[in-house]
Amino acid sequence: MDLLSIYRSLGPVDLRNVRRDRMLAWVVTAPLLVALLFRFGVPPLAELLRGKLGLDLAPYHGLLMSLFVLTAPTMIGMIAGFLLIDERDDRTLTAMLVTPMPLSGYLLYRVTAPIALGFVFTMACYPVAGLAPVPAIDLLTVALLASLNGPITALFLAVFAENKVAGFALVKVLNTINILPVAAFFLSAGWQLAAGIVPAFWPMKMLWLAVSGEGYALYAAAGLAVNAAALALLLRRFDVRMHRI
Repeated sequence: MDLLSIYRSLGPVDLRNVRRDRMLAWVVTAPLLVALLFRFGVPPLAELLRGKLGLDLAPYHGLLMSLFVLTAPTMIGMIAGFLLIDERDDRTLTAMLVTPMPLSGYLLYRVTAPIALGFVFTMACYPVAGLAPVPAIDLLTVALLASLNGPITALFLAVFAENKVAGFALVKVLNTINILPVAAFFLSAGWQLAAGIVPAFWPMKMLWLAVSGEGYALYAAAGLAVNAAALALLLRRFDVRMHRI
């Protein structure tokens, strides 16, 4: 089966499953809700901080938006991860080993669908936030790299979560890990690279540079390598776990 046929087979099934689960259906709206919160919540907060504390929030708009570019991929990845957990627990994945659909095609779908959706949601919602605008080509590049966080999140949950309850706990752990690179924003460039072990650091760093008008080609290359390595490792672990079921 080609990838388009797999999308036609599995896409409607995933859509029905998400629509039946109110929590997952709500998660889909999270990127837009966060964008609206930034657009209408940050300006009055900035005025309050400027008036009360003399703190100018404008230099930190890029930092806030670097977190935002991870929102859609993480949310989409969480949905995909929970769908994978359901399929794993229902032994749907085991049954798939003897169906005409090749396992490689199924995994390709599970990787590319979160990437595509995370990218589209980020591109659509980033301008809504109205903070730290960047040229379209920069946003496209950052969104592409950030979208890899989608399948990384999904596979992380599918590999390490025993059930959905454990999956929710792991989402909190993963979100905490993804937030850690925020500290790198306040460090010198050399020390910032220590945060590079976290795949989410690289699109965040790229956005910081794009906002300030600096080049980020080397960071894009390094980020692609780190994210691809994390994705490959999780795919291998997922394949091992699935064959143990």
